[in-house]
Amino acid sequence: MKLSIGENIRRMRRQRDLTQEQLADRLGVTYQSVSRWENGSAYPDMELLPAISDIFSVSVDELLGIPEAEKNRQAEALVMQYADIINHEYPSAGEEKRVELRAKLAGLVRDLRRDFPMTEAANAIFTSLGKVEAQEPVLSEYRLLAEAILAKDPKNYDVISGFSQIEEDGRVEDFLNRFSTPCDASRDSLLFERYLSRGEAEKFELLRQKLLYNAVRDAVSWKRFRSMDDYGDIGESVERLRACLGIIHAFEGETPTTEHPVTCDGVPDCWIYEKVWNGLRLSCREAMLGEIEEALAILEDVVGLSEAAENLPEGAKIRDSRFLPDLCWSKAVTEFDWGKSFHFRTGQDGCWTVPFGAKDVLKALTAERGWEWFDPIRGEERFKALVERVRALVEVKKDQ
Repeated sequence: MKLSIGENIRRMRRQRDLTQEQLADRLGVTYQSVSRWENGSAYPDMELLPAISDIFSVSVDELLGIPEAEKNRQAEALVMQYADIINHEYPSAGEEKRVELRAKLAGLVRDLRRDFPMTEAANAIFTSLGKVEAQEPVLSEYRLLAEAILAKDPKNYDVISGFSQIEEDGRVEDFLNRFSTPCDASRDSLLFERYLSRGEAEKFELLRQKLLYNAVRDAVSWKRFRSMDDYGDIGESVERLRACLGIIHAFEGETPTTEHPVTCDGVPDCWIYEKVWNGLRLSCREAMLGEIEEALAILEDVVGLSEAAENLPEGAKIRDSRFLPDLCWSKAVTEFDWGKSFHFRTGQDGCWTVPFGAKDVLKALTAERGWEWFDPIRGEERFKALVERVRALVEVKKDQ
């Protein structure tokens, strides 16, 4: 393949308004050397190529004039050699031969990194990594190749996902902290695939439950069901809120009762936040529809759940979820400048309900703005009594 490096140097030098003497001074060579490169009678020394590329802010491949198609062809040839060793030679080889083959594989990955790191072939090789790639010296070369690609393409999903499956335990957390993304390549989703592919059952099961909990919790979020015109159609809003609660009830195998239309039995569980706040929203909307008894029954259930939660001692366990048996929640108290707040949490990082307390419920029931939909029942004696029950919880908490 004929290289066009001389023509490229001349073109790039002129684009940057440099003379041959100025370029020569920056490289530590004579201007006659630059002249010979440009007229094609000589090539720069190999060790000068990175410096010339830096001056022109291009890759060495661009400087050499290697077409993209040619780079991809050469990279694919390396990958084909790699696949042939993995699929045909390695499986039947003895351990001594495997050591030799792993060195060859590492050399091929090194060649990809050195010459063709940003090609489709180099990217694709990360999509089918296995136990061989998790061994040295292959692993180290993959680490360097991943770093080279991610330095230029830091959100490359194939590379992030693939390498996170083979990186050693002591380094994978650092890799995930640096390159995981909030969405497609999130830390948890990458670890989920890692544990699954490596057969790490205990870690996999714990993370599976955590992801399941977060997925259900996200699904029953009021914001996921709320439409932009929610305040314009109260009936539709009620249907959405009942759907949110219905998902929780179905997940836990619960059946609402007349006495407990929201909680099903009044016992605190890991869905306390969702039940309380969706229950409060449902109650005030039923009130706006004129369903006074229904609104008060829902509110009574919510207040009862708040009392049950507030009255639990610190460290007390709450009921496990039937599909999340390893995520055991307990009550934890946090000190803030303005007082104490509590939440229920599990020992697993990332699985806890947000801080919750009776003071927040009281604010909703007594707010002059934002919760006006309670207005139709504010004059009801039952409503006033429920407000006082919540107020009493807050007062008791102040005295503790």
